Amino acid sequence: MADHTTTVNAPQGAETRPNLLRMLAPTLRDIAVPLAAYYGLHWAGYSDFAALLAGGLVSGVMVLVEVVRARRIDAMSALILAGFAFGIVSSLISGDARMMIVRDSLTTAVIGLAFAVSALFGKPLTYVAARKAFSGNPRKLAEMEYKFNNIPMVRRTHNRIAAMWGVGMIGESVVRVVLAYQLPIHTMAWLSSVLMIGTTATLMLITVRTIKWARRSEAAATQPGYASVHE
Repeated sequence: MADHTTTVNAPQGAETRPNLLRMLAPTLRDIAVPLAAYYGLHWAGYSDFAALLAGGLVSGVMVLVEVVRARRIDAMSALILAGFAFGIVSSLISGDARMMIVRDSLTTAVIGLAFAVSALFGKPLTYVAARKAFSGNPRKLAEMEYKFNNIPMVRRTHNRIAAMWGVGMIGESVVRVVLAYQLPIHTMAWLSSVLMIGTTATLMLITVRTIKWARRSEAAATQPGYASVHE
């Protein structure tokens, strides 16, 4: 029931911690609101269709409120709103509550595809997200851009992380679509969020470990005598 609204960027130090907290807030919102709406209405006697539809509508309104406050709409918000529209319209036409769960999976798959394609073309979304995160810190932004443009290992690391997120998110979306038509709706209502949280947590853990390894390798490469030993 939850959408992937988390934007992945490479943790670069203490300066990024507030950004990471803000990054996680939409994910927590998208998990808590639909689940609360679904189970609240379900226990009140409403059908699965009505309960899931209500959760999707509330989440959609919350995204719209954020767009109005920011007075602009970015690609991620546009994608999420498009997903909400698809899920609601298709559910109303078909009368199938599972389309609301499939809507989440399709949104995840599109985001995953964007990560994968960005890695293939050498413009990883991790780099784009990191540039946005450091937009308020010109010194850090310049340092990051220099490393990306001049150190091959940094570019490879960004590409590998972006590809990993792409494959992981696409794989998760496929699993959720299959399970949506194999398991009862009341089971998928919570299992969908569990799958999303588990996948995201695993990918974030691997991302952090990969970045730490890359930093150690970069530091080792700058040690005196490294060049002569590795020539």
